Amino acid sequence: MNLDILGDIVLVVLLVGWLGYRQTTWRPVVPSRMWRTPLVLAVIGVVVLAHGGVAIGALDVAVLVIQLVLSLGVGAWMGSLAHFRPLDPPVVGRRGERAVFESRTGWWGLALWVVLLLVRIGLDVGATALGAKAIGGAGVILLVLAANRGARNAVLAARLGNLPVGGGRRGGALAR
Repeated sequence: MNLDILGDIVLVVLLVGWLGYRQTTWRPVVPSRMWRTPLVLAVIGVVVLAHGGVAIGALDVAVLVIQLVLSLGVGAWMGSLAHFRPLDPPVVGRRGERAVFESRTGWWGLALWVVLLLVRIGLDVGATALGAKAIGGAGVILLVLAANRGARNAVLAARLGNLPVGGGRRGGALAR
């Protein structure tokens, strides 16, 4: 096993563990910061993919598109599963961002993470057996995670806009 593969494994374990933990814990929803993680993951993913030194073929692109579509779908599903609860009092961040609600997707969100990971590994193994060379790298993994987080945040943002500031149940699933 070379250092690149070991580095990819460590990256995947750390990211999935971190994001899995975040699925099961209540986190303040700060609309102004929602897009930071997907944007950073996408930029790093594109840079890693571009500087990977591996030729990207048609099979790589096809499998990447399939993975991105699946990741977007699972992310949207995770966003629709999210529960909200009001913060009383609202939390104000270091830069003056204000969070009125906190959210989590819970164990179902974590289960979706595991399913996405297993499907991604299966596609990676199959595509590599068929001759894909760039699909298994860290750049693709980061792009898939960025797509997932972006879709989840888009659904969360839409749902958050329907929640009454004072609490209640109109427009979304609030936890008790």
